[in-house]
This record gives sequence, structure tokens and C-alpha cells, in this order.
Amino acid sequence: MENKSQIKNPVLSIVIVAIFIWMIYFVVTQKREEEMILDNYEYELNRSYSGIIIKKFYDHENHNSPKIVFADGGGTGINGKFWGQMQEGDSISKVKGDSIIQVFRGGKIISIEIAPFYRKLIQQEIDKKKKK
Repeated sequence: MENKSQIKNPVLSIVIVAIFIWMIYFVVTQKREEEMILDNYEYELNRSYSGIIIKKFYDHENHNSPKIVFADGGGTGINGKFWGQMQEGDSISKVKGDSIIQVFRGGKIISIEIAPFYRKLIQQEIDKKKKK
């Protein structure tokens, strides 16, 4: 009988330590959604790119991320909300620090505003917290 109780204690101790380590990992390393949205917004603002879109696709090797390829061979990932408003053959421009992507199509300029999209996401996160 003593052998069984000795076996239970180390197993229980290992389980408790594992749960404790998992909790520390979860609390310390996981960002809240609101912080992630703010980080993505800042990332979008600090990017710059321009070119003529020759290809739009979902990168299956990178979590099906929406991507575009430019005529000069360069390319970039684009938020799906904005990617859906672009077409192959469009010329686009995004200046670092600006919150507008300009899409040039058939003599027209289409302005895609980044800021309202992220403000809406942030407000949704705030509203979720209020409901809790």
C-alpha cells in the first residue's frame, strides 16, 4: 500500500507543476485580442508598397493569407478586408505612415481607409469586455 501512495504523490506533483507552468505561459505570453489588433494597425500604418497587381492569391503555406504579386516581381500580404477590394491589373500605392491605400483602376482612384476598419475591431473588443 505504501508504494501506491508514493507513486500518486509524484504524479500529482508533476500535474500541479505542469498546470502552474501552463498558467504562467498563458498569462505572460498570450496577448489580448485588443493588443493584437492595435499591433496589426500599427504594422499596417508603418508599411509602404506600390505597384501593379498581376496576381492575387491565398498563400496556402501561410495560413491561407491573402497575398498580391506586383509586376516588378515584389509582393506583399494584404489584410483580407482590403485585398477583396483590389483586382488584378489595379495599380496600388500605400505610403508609410498613411492610413489610406490608393487603388488606381481605369482612370479612377479608389481610397481604402485602414483606420475605420481597425477602429471598428477595437470597439467590438471593448463591447465584448463590457458584456462580460
